[in-house]
Amino acid sequence: MKVKNFFVAGFVVVAIFMAGTTVSFASDKDICSKQIDKYLMIKMNDGLLPGDEFNPYDFKGVAAAAAEMLANEGGRTHQDKNHAAITKLVSGHLADIETAAGKASEGSVEAVGQSLRFLYLSCKACHKVYETEKRLRP
Repeated sequence: MKVKNFFVAGFVVVAIFMAGTTVSFASDKDICSKQIDKYLMIKMNDGLLPGDEFNPYDFKGVAAAAAEMLANEGGRTHQDKNHAAITKLVSGHLADIETAAGKASEGSVEAVGQSLRFLYLSCKACHKVYETEKRLRP
């Protein structure tokens, strides 16, 4: 009887393990590794004025990158309230960047830059606190 119960318990454990490995959720590490390229694209876009012919600011590219990053943020799972709050901050800053870059008007470059600085600080807070994020720094 004990052998039969041991066999059934082992079968249940294996079934749960298999179910857990087949359902895949994007981890924070995967999401952040996707975000880094888009973040650097926004950061390296250093045109000074909307009409600067020598170094034009790519408003459409910045808005598209921010929109994609904002969509990726929606896939995060939260372990605690702090992580949810940091994700809310990051999403807010990304929405501000998308809005400012979408306007493509006078002052948009400064608004994007200000929101980018706050985005950096929010990301840095998460990467300092959570073990899974420590190796990925913006």
